[in-house]
Amino acid sequence: MDRIRNFSEMMAAAKQARECLPPYRVAVCAAEDASAVTAMESAARLGLARPILIGEKERILGIIKETGSDPGLFEIADVSGEDEKAEKGVKLIRQGAADILMKGMVPTSTFLHPIFRKENGLSRGFFISHVGVLHVPGFDRLIIQTDGGINIAPDIEMKKGIIANAVFVARRLLNIDRPKVALLSASEKVHPKIQSTVDARLLSDWAKDAMPEADVEGPLALDLAVSLEAAKRKGISGKVAGLADILVSPNIEMGNVIYKALRHFANASGAGIVVGAGCPIILTSRSDPPEEKINALALAVLYAGHIKEAGYTITK
Repeated sequence: MDRIRNFSEMMAAAKQARECLPPYRVAVCAAEDASAVTAMESAARLGLARPILIGEKERILGIIKETGSDPGLFEIADVSGEDEKAEKGVKLIRQGAADILMKGMVPTSTFLHPIFRKENGLSRGFFISHVGVLHVPGFDRLIIQTDGGINIAPDIEMKKGIIANAVFVARRLLNIDRPKVALLSASEKVHPKIQSTVDARLLSDWAKDAMPEADVEGPLALDLAVSLEAAKRKGISGKVAGLADILVSPNIEMGNVIYKALRHFANASGAGIVVGAGCPIILTSRSDPPEEKINALALAVLYAGHIKEAGYTITK
């Protein structure tokens, strides 16, 4: 299959994947949000989603009316309380009543808490990380950025999981035959006082045997990862410099800032999912517009087709 290079191609692939198949049941936790309602209506009309809106019924009905959406497209689970809304979403997944979980107007920590609970959560013993996908104007490809949403200060072993999850998304969802992975830091030189440079060098060596299906190099500063001109000027060569498909941040602060900076300064469009749990999980910002949520759903639909193959499915 051809490499997916933008969100229009991703949406086309998602629609093709569900052709002649029923739409996925998408449970939106804390759905009192016009952006989420609008996105889910579009997804329902595209045949990708059967939305289950979890939240205070009267408020949701009011938003459906305000947005001019068709109430017949939605199922509403009347639930009050932020914790309870997040719990309800996980419960629907575990009961087999929903297929995809989506964050609505609820804090990320509240949304994730029942997902990570040891008993009755959605963790299956696999490493879980957030994978963001961005289309930056002027670039001929989608850029994967990770992890800006879940793992705060990952150690070496955690970074291995972050890299593996991102490569999985690149190869299986975006059809990138051999992803180029840049391990980001403030410098391309290893400095003993900059731990991210030390980790990057160790991870580069590890990946030579552990990740034969990808090119993993670092440390690389952001300009060297994405700009061939910058790499040439600094005399940096290799398979990844200037051509990175995946940007691996050393911590959540860098990952979160890169993602949001590209979104708001460079007018990039994006999508984000959680990889490694027992179902596709859409983790978007409460400030994201409907388009961002639709992009994320398309990504989640493609991911859902590979979950069983990866062994992530939960035991109902």
